[in-house]
Amino acid sequence: MTVNNNRRSGTQTSSFGSPSRANHDSSKFYSSRLYEGFSRGKDNVDFHENPLPAGSMDKIFCKSAERMTELPDNSVHLMVTSPPYNVGKLYDKDMSLDEYRTFLLSVWKEVYRVLVPGGRMCVNIANLGP
Repeated sequence: MTVNNNRRSGTQTSSFGSPSRANHDSSKFYSSRLYEGFSRGKDNVDFHENPLPAGSMDKIFCKSAERMTELPDNSVHLMVTSPPYNVGKLYDKDMSLDEYRTFLLSVWKEVYRVLVPGGRMCVNIANLGP
């Protein structure tokens, strides 16, 4: 009879990385030093959502996120983007590092404007290798 003694025991934080997080208590993570100085209360934030204009619902805008004039402040809950990587693709503008950072900052500011408080931004980052 063979006994498998290679069973790994979980760590104190292993539940945070598990595939199923139903009823997961993440308070230890959010009370870590990583979030020092961040407001944890709703006291100073106006948690409201502005409605989207009727013509903006269920629509894809094929344009830069630098100026999303179709969207009012605090109207989006989730934003997903794959910004140009500035690595020589046909659509890239061959920007210097400073120009590229300025471009990304303008996009992030506009995204921040349209996101509701607590909204999420997901950014696809290029894997350019070593």
